[in-house]
Amino acid sequence: MRLMYMPTAIVLGIALLLPSQPAHSAEANLHNRLLKLKDKSGNDHRTIVDSTKTPWRAIGRLNRRGGGHCTATVIAPNLVLTAAHCLWNKRTRNYVPAQALHFVAGWSKGEYLFHSKAKAVRPAAGYEANMKKGIKAFTHDWAVVELIEDPAPVTGLIRPDKSGPSKFQPRTAKFGPYTQAGYSADKRHVLTAHINCPIWGIEKNLNVALHACDALPGDSGSPIVVPGANGIYKLIAIHVGYAKTSTSGTGIAVPAGVFLESVAK
Repeated sequence: MRLMYMPTAIVLGIALLLPSQPAHSAEANLHNRLLKLKDKSGNDHRTIVDSTKTPWRAIGRLNRRGGGHCTATVIAPNLVLTAAHCLWNKRTRNYVPAQALHFVAGWSKGEYLFHSKAKAVRPAAGYEANMKKGIKAFTHDWAVVELIEDPAPVTGLIRPDKSGPSKFQPRTAKFGPYTQAGYSADKRHVLTAHINCPIWGIEKNLNVALHACDALPGDSGSPIVVPGANGIYKLIAIHVGYAKTSTSGTGIAVPAGVFLESVAK
């Protein structure tokens, strides 16, 4: 697999800085929480993975002109999946135009496998950008971005699959085979993964999954995957944020069953 190197001028153009205020203030709380955890030996479970290898090469940075990046996954020819709040502009109170988005797959310290500008954005119809913060605010927090160029021949696909956590089990962690991988704010130029991260299942009366994967701002939209037959990974949810609970807090993910029919090709 041939790596391409992006010159400094282009890097400055597409590898944008994270905004000072993340799209969800709850994610800022997660950022602070994880930074504190990293002061204690062994509590940061993320490891750097090879972004040129399967399935990781199908995961990339979705950079936003004017500031910010999230994580997105190639799920079909010309289509990447991410979090809807990544596309929302608080200042204009509208979604960012497609031409303001740039997807880079296999990104690692200036080298990459594929890049393309966006052609169209398709946020979930049920997403409410201005809903008050809390677990319910993350329901339908997903979006599909159509690219001008097709990454699939280079990156491959990680197809959504509705198999995954289905039973609500409060604080009864189900470790592995779940893995979350994304471009975290503090390691934005390498792809990191939390392998065998805990999933607690579907929240009662809400179509969101609760998890304890070590995700930061920048990881919004990142896939939670499981290995399937013949080593082919399946995307069973995407990480979208973090919410406080009565005891501590929890990661929030949108299960693939919520968006599977909408993105099926």
